This record gives sequence, C-alpha cells and structure tokens, in this order.
Amino acid sequence: MKNVYLIYLSFLLFAFKGYSQGSDVIFWLDNSGSISNSEYAEMSTSVKAVMQKVIECNPNNRISIIQYGSTRLGAASKIWIETPFTNIVPVFTRRNAVGDGDFAHEALGLIGNALDGISNSNIISPITTLNRTPGNSLVIYLFTDAARNVSGIGGSFIVNSSSSGLGTNAAFQNYTAFKTVRGAKFVVTIIPPDASARAAAAAVASAGGTYTGSVESYPADPDGAGTTPRFLLNKTNFIMTPAEINTTTEQICSVAEVNCATNLTLTSLFNNVGIGTQHNRQASNSIRASNRILGNGNDGGVGIYHAGNTIVLRSGFHSMRGSRFRAYIQNCPSDFVGREATPEPVKDNGKEEKISLFPNPSSTSVTIMLNSSLIQHISIVSMDGRIMLDRQIKEAEKYEVAVKDYKEGIYLVTVTTVDGKNFKSKLVKK
Repeated sequence: MKNVYLIYLSFLLFAFKGYSQGSDVIFWLDNSGSISNSEYAEMSTSVKAVMQKVIECNPNNRISIIQYGSTRLGAASKIWIETPFTNIVPVFTRRNAVGDGDFAHEALGLIGNALDGISNSNIISPITTLNRTPGNSLVIYLFTDAARNVSGIGGSFIVNSSSSGLGTNAAFQNYTAFKTVRGAKFVVTIIPPDASARAAAAAVASAGGTYTGSVESYPADPDGAGTTPRFLLNKTNFIMTPAEINTTTEQICSVAEVNCATNLTLTSLFNNVGIGTQHNRQASNSIRASNRILGNGNDGGVGIYHAGNTIVLRSGFHSMRGSRFRAYIQNCPSDFVGREATPEPVKDNGKEEKISLFPNPSSTSVTIMLNSSLIQHISIVSMDGRIMLDRQIKEAEKYEVAVKDYKEGIYLVTVTTVDGKNFKSKLVKK
C-alpha cells in the first residue's frame, strides 16, 4: 500500500517541473610541467568563471577542485584535493607538490579512491576523501593539455601509461569504469599537442555537446565506439571566451540529472534545506526524512519529496514557519521533480477563465493573455527562485514580455487580475 506519513507539513500550493536533484562536479585541473605559471593563471581564471555559473545554474550542484601531476616522468601520479564538495567558489593556487608529470588516467584512479574513502599515499593534500551528496549525479570536468602517449614512455599523457595502445580498452579502463560503475559524465577542455591527443580526449568526453571531430574508437566505450557528438571543447590557449564559458557551463549543467535512488534517507546532519534554497528529492521506492527545512519569512527553504511508494517523515523532521514543503507518491523518472497542482478552473458567467502564453516555447518574446479578465500584475520567477519580472501594469487584456536575455529553461508565470484572481502557467525559454 502506498502511503505518505506526515508529522508536520506546510504544503506548496504549486510545485512544478524543475531542476533535477543536482550534480557533484569535480573540476580536474592539469598541473603538469607543460603548463607555465602564466598559462595556469589563465586556466584558473577560466575555470573559476565556469564554477560560478555551474553553481548558479542549479542550487543543488556542488563543486570540488582536484589538481594532478607526478613528481617525475615515469613516476606514479599524485593528486591534491583543494576542497570537499561545496557550493562556494574557493580560492586556490598552483600545487607544485604534485610535480611536473601528467598521468591523467592514473590520477583518475586516485579520485576514485577519494570518492570511496580508500587511503592512498599519492593523495597528498590534507583532504583525502570526497563525500558525495546523496542523490546527486557525478560530473567530471577535465582541463588539460595532455598528449596521447602511444609507446608508454614519458610522463605527459591522458591514457593508461601501462597499456596505451591505440583503440584498446585497457588504455581507457579507468574512464570506462567511472562511466559504467559510477554513472559519471565527463566534460573535457583540451589544448591538444596533436590530433591523436584530441581524438583520445574526445573518447574520454561523454556523448553530447557540439564536438563532431575525430574520436578514438575503442570497443568498450560506454558512449559508443567513435560516436559523436561529444562534450569536448578544443582550444588553442587557456583563455576561455564568454561564449566558451557559457557553452561549457551548459554542457556541465545539462548532464546534472539525478538517477532515482531506490531508497533515500535524509538527515539533519547533511540534508537540511537552507534559507533561500530548494531541494528536490526523489526515490523509486521510499524516502525517510528527519531533516529540517529552514524558514525565514518569504525566503524560506523549499523541499519537494517524491517517491514511488512511501515517504516517512521521522522524528526530527521540521518544516519551519516560512518554509514550503510538498510530498507526493508517483513513479520516479529521472528527468523531473515535482508536478503542477490542478486547481479548479474559475468561471465567469459560465465561461472558463484561463491564461494563455504564445508563442510558448519562445526565444525572443511571449505574449501573456487572459481570455475574460484584465491583467493588473505579472510576475515571472525562474526555477531557482530568481525574480525575472515583477510588474504592476495598467489594466490590459494582454502583455508582451521580452525573454531573449533569459537562460534556456522553465519559468513560473503568475498573473493577477483586476479583481484579485491569480492564474499560473509555465513559460519555456528555448
């Protein structure tokens, strides 16, 4: 029997399709000797810009920074973990302790150790483990100039140093394992020394994006041997243009989709919903919650919990005054959290009143119209709570809104009529 056990709820009147849970995003930076200090400064500036936008695109995203290298050519790789997963862009500097070599493939194995809590002396930072956010997917953004070493000799390469034959499964085995076992998605920016390096980096990158060039083909590639497009940005320098920053951000954010956990337990230690934030949680079977949703006037936290069978609000769960919470039972897909309420239509003299948006979706402008009332106020709010429009207008049957500067996504439109009635709809910016 499907049940929702509620201890204390303050329900959302309107929940909606929005962000998936979020992603834990690892910014994985090449610190090898082929990168000069001035180039590192350029890379750092570019990466920080992408970090800021990744945090902004989904309030549930978390980021961490890892720098990698090796102390000498032919030696084992080392990594330095700058931060645990956080929603704040940190200050970081070059870590010369990791060395001049490269060994990206081996460094990825160390990242796996950190995620699994396995001690390894080649994780040389004070932080040695990374704790994932429950329910978040995993995205790894690699910024590198690594070569595609074929002979196994040398220290600057992106593939497995001990088995680097072209087109072999062994050359990419750590990347394959991250994709298949951990469900990780890879986004890559590379300054390739040659065509073979670019093709190897494309094989590392996950399917999607805009890159349609050469991809090194190996049989076990989870994204399809040699297939395009890929999440790869091919560069000639370390300075990313605003357009490239936006493109990379969209690539990272577009794969920030939650795969439904079977069972999800939320505790106050890790899962409190902060003021001004929204947590969308979903599980195919059950959610057990003893966390708090913090309140603060009209800027309280928002929690939307969605499970296939049972939601249990345990001792300690508290949706505080000023917060908003909704729980519901429905089969759990991975591409949405929340759903619209279905209010009774309002009728005026037998005619149903409704709001219309056209064109919708739109990339330039949208006309908002009511069929039997006059509009007095319009508000448009993004899925992360940003107020895009809050305007009192003269009584009008319709109103045109320019949306060309809006980011692609879904926005909640609320219209208030001259007689105080409210109508809601969704606007899709494409």
